[in-house]
Amino acid sequence: MDSEIAKFDNNNKRYYIKNKEKIIKQVTSLIKAAKKEVLPIYGELDVDLIETQSRIELENMLSRLPYVGGDKAPFTPLMIQSALTIALYKVIKPLNWSDRDIGKLIYEIAESHAQSISSIKKRLYRKAIFSKKMKNYWREWFKESQKREYPENWVGNFIEGDGKDFDYGFDFIECGWLKLIQNEGAEDIAPYACLCDYARMQAFGIGFKRTKTIAAGAETCDFRFIRNYQTQRGWPPENLEENKTPQAKETFRKN
Repeated sequence: MDSEIAKFDNNNKRYYIKNKEKIIKQVTSLIKAAKKEVLPIYGELDVDLIETQSRIELENMLSRLPYVGGDKAPFTPLMIQSALTIALYKVIKPLNWSDRDIGKLIYEIAESHAQSISSIKKRLYRKAIFSKKMKNYWREWFKESQKREYPENWVGNFIEGDGKDFDYGFDFIECGWLKLIQNEGAEDIAPYACLCDYARMQAFGIGFKRTKTIAAGAETCDFRFIRNYQTQRGWPPENLEENKTPQAKETFRKN
């Protein structure tokens, strides 16, 4: 039995390495979108060097990325996105940029990438996220998350909406992003990277609100999805309700 468990664990650890080619391509996709609108603004950056170094950083991280369920798991793509963010942070940090400036760059890259996705994909995803099927899926997934089958995964509760204030939501009590970033020693960028949720939701036309995040000192992250609602832009962070608490203000002040 122990040997079977060990074999299973080793297969899990190899998941990202087996999918290396597909994952590394995401760096190219991200930088390609950023080259059009974002990176030209930052004339001091060597874009080709950043792309190359980001690939190297990401590849080095693959063996350390925690397995959270593989291809069929909803948070595997987010774990990969998180690793991409950390790779960019590690490449830019030695240039003596402030965490806020790096955070702004990461936000703008996420925004340009999300906006570059085809309108058809956006429309299909927007339709799916408010469907009964999607709500039922998340309702069951969050129940399972309480079992903590994968220790480095996200954990939380599904929140039923009333159709007026919001349609449904999640309250995360554990964040896989924060667990990863702590393991990688990049905690300072955490609250800024969380802002990318707004960039993606706004680009997809999905109504989204949040009043607090674990990264900015709260005990939970309260995601709320709202039909026919215009999502606020995530930059600057001070404009968001989630960053108006004393704890959140102090978090961003330190960075």
